[in-house]
Amino acid sequence: MLSQAGTLLHSVTERTFTDELATLPGKVRFDESLASRTTFGVGGRAACLFSPESPLALKRAIELAAACGVPWLALGAGSNLLVADEGFSGLVLSTERLRGVALNEASLRAFAGEPLPALVNLADLAGCQSLNFLAGIPGSFGGAIAMNAGIPGRAIGDVVEELAVFLPDGTFEVLSPKDCQFAYRSSAILERKLTIIWARLRLTDESYDREALLARRRASQPVSAKSAGCVFRNPPFLSAGRLIDAAGLKGVRVGMAKVSEQHANFIVNLGGASSAEIRSLIDIVRRKVYKSFRVWLELEIRVIEG
Repeated sequence: MLSQAGTLLHSVTERTFTDELATLPGKVRFDESLASRTTFGVGGRAACLFSPESPLALKRAIELAAACGVPWLALGAGSNLLVADEGFSGLVLSTERLRGVALNEASLRAFAGEPLPALVNLADLAGCQSLNFLAGIPGSFGGAIAMNAGIPGRAIGDVVEELAVFLPDGTFEVLSPKDCQFAYRSSAILERKLTIIWARLRLTDESYDREALLARRRASQPVSAKSAGCVFRNPPFLSAGRLIDAAGLKGVRVGMAKVSEQHANFIVNLGGASSAEIRSLIDIVRRKVYKSFRVWLELEIRVIEG
């Protein structure tokens, strides 16, 4: 199956790789749709997708890919990804089965595959409102940390105490917040291609109004539409959404991809959009905003090439 999706592996290496992968605890799928695994709902197929049932199985899969020269990427809930129509010709490692939470008065520790909304809800029900600033943000726990998700003035990296990762060769490390180099919607986790296993967050006496934040999101964002959240990062001291709106781009379409009329920094899939259509619309937005304001918008979403 790997060769059908365009990998350049020799057949003997491919056979060894897939045979070894099949022995690990977890589920292996070949020629798996990635459109159904991203909130954008677009993208081609993965040559191979593996959902490990334990950190050890994840580690072994990474080691196998490194040893066999198979390109790989980690996938959480797919809430900030734009996958190419050609798909991905290597191994996709899904964290969907890496679940588990430990909660006490001082901290919350969870595995990367836990859904972020469920963790926020769990903490809130336990009487801790300090994580409610994350209310309404979709995705997995690991993905939220890698992207340093949050709201203006507060991000998840601000409350990370430590996290465990696998390096690209499968080596295990425990990192401090300083090691992660958290910044606005970015971190060294992404830059170094680290795979989060688990993380511990600090719980505090701070309180955020969960319902008010959710209501604000529903009023200002197309939460029911197929999208990847904000497409562009906010430039320093500016709002990407306001720039796009001021450039007259709300409602602009390419095929079935459209700049949201509710929030201009969202591109929505109206149904059946292609990755190419979304990328074309991204280019149109960037060029028009630059022509109007001499500001080049940087992507907040990750683009996965085939």
